[in-house]
Amino acid sequence: MAIQNNKIVIIGAGLAGLFAALKLAPLSVILVTSKKLGSGTSSQWAQAGIAAAVGKFDSVTSHLNDTVQVGGGIVDEKIAELVIKNGPERVNDLISLGVPFDVDENKNLILRKEAAHEHNRIVSVRGDMTGKKIMEVLTKLVGNSSHIEVVEGQNAVELHQENNAVYGVTIQNMSKQTYIESNCIMLATGGIGQLYKVTTNSKEALGDGVGMAARCGAILSDMEFVQFHPTAFDIGIDPAPLATEALRGEGAKIINSKYENFMRDAHPEAELAPRDIVARAIFSEQKKSGQVYLDCRGDLGVRMINDFPTVYELCKKNDINPENDPIPISPAAHYHMGGIGVDEYGRTNIIGLYACGENACSGIHGANRLASNSLLEAIAFADIISKDIKDQINKYEVKKKNPKIVRVKPLDQQDLLRLRETMTKYVGVERDQVGLERAFDIVRNIYIKYQDQGYDNNSLITSLLIIKSAINRTEQRGSHYRTDHPYQDNKLNSRSSITKEDLNL
Repeated sequence: MAIQNNKIVIIGAGLAGLFAALKLAPLSVILVTSKKLGSGTSSQWAQAGIAAAVGKFDSVTSHLNDTVQVGGGIVDEKIAELVIKNGPERVNDLISLGVPFDVDENKNLILRKEAAHEHNRIVSVRGDMTGKKIMEVLTKLVGNSSHIEVVEGQNAVELHQENNAVYGVTIQNMSKQTYIESNCIMLATGGIGQLYKVTTNSKEALGDGVGMAARCGAILSDMEFVQFHPTAFDIGIDPAPLATEALRGEGAKIINSKYENFMRDAHPEAELAPRDIVARAIFSEQKKSGQVYLDCRGDLGVRMINDFPTVYELCKKNDINPENDPIPISPAAHYHMGGIGVDEYGRTNIIGLYACGENACSGIHGANRLASNSLLEAIAFADIISKDIKDQINKYEVKKKNPKIVRVKPLDQQDLLRLRETMTKYVGVERDQVGLERAFDIVRNIYIKYQDQGYDNNSLITSLLIIKSAINRTEQRGSHYRTDHPYQDNKLNSRSSITKEDLNL
């Protein structure tokens, strides 16, 4: 089956995809989502909020400095400044669309504090319901927008290009494939967390968009940098629910099995240190003394029912009383700083192909994302890309092609489990050369098995790109920690890039 059109295609229906689709009006858009619209995205689970320099004493300069400070020396400051300057206006866009951000009695935005931010600048909804409420509002608007055609229950599996220009995409469900002809495609497929055994990401976050772009010839950037959120619930649930960082901003402490607070020994900022440092400190303590907890007991635990209702409900459902009981936590794969390389317009190196949100890599996050900069980047680039598409769309040549038959197969459960265990064991919070090479061999062998059966798999390509990039970076920088190279190497003080060809498969 084929859909012939001059429409813009957006793959993915998280915050980046929905916001861009709305911004593209009145141009016609096909929005492809693997689940029912409004579900199956990491955006809806984003608890804390959006970082934006909207406070009276805040500034773009301060927000930029904080972003650069935690980024490990490789933040693209030009891109970061562009995104941060966009922040206040994009927050106002969301307010005008109906997002009910928290306000005080004077109708001023309530701004919360998170780790490594100089100022309170996190705009949120009921403390920890930001992503859920934003997605509810945008999903309803998209569903009612006449310029947007929503295609549900379909996975994008193959991008088609000729002479370095995209001309279509193949999508599929369990029973059939559909080819959509388009000379303008935006990827907004989300993250890679489900490549790891313990993750906060939704089941759909398998890195398919990144692998698909790599197979199309896209250049990938900073693939080695995977952020592990320090405080995911450690209660055996997949995906692991998140205990928002805002709790630590409100005074929650991290303690070990002896109820000892150990974070002050790891960093002067203790619980409010950058995420990579907190995650490694917890990981190290787990190896020494076992279970680690987030201690919200007392006043914070009492206030949680109103101030952090999502976390409170998770506690109650799992027989944890936050007023009296500490919350079991563990680091979990949370956010991928790397992805499809894009410029200041959100363009990839493939003509007509854009990327936005977590599957993109603009350079704003460097080696370690500043808390709540992810939703900021998504809305800023969704706006930037929509404007660029409106400016460029008539320049993209429409190509009538008969694409090749695609054979892309999802991982079976046994192979997926082996992949997730391998990535967690060898490509996790801590890494070394021997483990990374072992991981590459294991994942490559799974890939070869699928190739021998006549299939490709995008998740395996993405995993191999992460592993290879981690092998190449022989240092410690941000979220990438090599125990065999535990110091930062100034010779590697630059962003990385890689292509599928570099894997030598």
